[in-house]
Amino acid sequence: MSEARSREARSSDAKLGLARPLLAWYDRARRDLPWRRAPNPYKTLVSEFMLQQTVVATVEPYFHRFLERFPDVAALAAASEDEVTAAWSGLGYYARARNLHRAARAVVERHGGALPADEQELRALPGIGPYTAAAVAAIGFGARTFALDGNGARVTARLWGVLHSIDRPSTREALRARGLDEVPAARAGDFNQAVMELGATVCTPRAPACKTCPLARKCRALATGAVARLPVRTPKRGKTLVRVACCACVDGAGRVLLVRRQTGLLAGTWALPTVELEGDDAVERAVRLAVREAGVTAGRLVPRGSVRHVFTHRDVTAEVFRAKGAARRARDGQATRRWLAPDAWGTVGISSFTHKTLRAALGEPV
Repeated sequence: MSEARSREARSSDAKLGLARPLLAWYDRARRDLPWRRAPNPYKTLVSEFMLQQTVVATVEPYFHRFLERFPDVAALAAASEDEVTAAWSGLGYYARARNLHRAARAVVERHGGALPADEQELRALPGIGPYTAAAVAAIGFGARTFALDGNGARVTARLWGVLHSIDRPSTREALRARGLDEVPAARAGDFNQAVMELGATVCTPRAPACKTCPLARKCRALATGAVARLPVRTPKRGKTLVRVACCACVDGAGRVLLVRRQTGLLAGTWALPTVELEGDDAVERAVRLAVREAGVTAGRLVPRGSVRHVFTHRDVTAEVFRAKGAARRARDGQATRRWLAPDAWGTVGISSFTHKTLRAALGEPV
């Protein structure tokens, strides 16, 4: 390695001294967010689960309602899955709700209802990965660790001018190691939140506000004119186009049949009997098979139009039908299906997609 390249490598690996300017900026510029008021480890845990792949503005009202319903780990652990997914309805990515519920039950069973402060013990809880464990340890307990989320990866990649894709595990590991070197012994939680805050409000993906950045003088990407090119990301695949058909079976009392989704992105939520269509499938025949599988006999299928819903990796168009329905055979209604009136839909977990199909089936604006 040449002397010049050696100096460059040593410079890029050296500590930047981020804590002082970053914390001073955070103290005057941080947003007033509900999980930062009277903070505790449980609030941190709930907020971190909710903020995975979801923006702050969407999370805030859900966070308030969730904490009112489940104020502590014990209350969450004691709840049923339906109660938890009902409180989560509309927030999406329902595996997060199920994992949070499982983690709460494990905390009660293994730790007497108190979240462990140790990062490795947190990682051992169901559904908690390296980022969430580090975030709870640092923010909730002041542990000197570094939680690298998407915002943090962008901030650190620009600070050190990293040219490798931040989607690579090796790159994220290196960024986390560099970030950890910068974490101060005191205020580790605030430092972690400050990095996230900087990425969310200043060092944004597009049009970052470099002129107001407290770390501008330390940023290699800014010094080399590479801000717009960093961080490097691995190209994403396009969304898969999916066609489904579903039917709202309505009984004589005006109740609608809902079935519990067993697999996939919406597992654990309640939906209309639904079938995924392939090629030139006969739509009405496919719908009738789905309804029969739910244990119901349906009358004439009435088309109610189509609705579209875009998930992270799927672009779904649903053909919606309505029919009069009646139970065809006895079966366990609580576990796999329920007849629910519209005013009872809030008692179970129903996704935004299912709400769209319900509104279309009942003639309401989608």
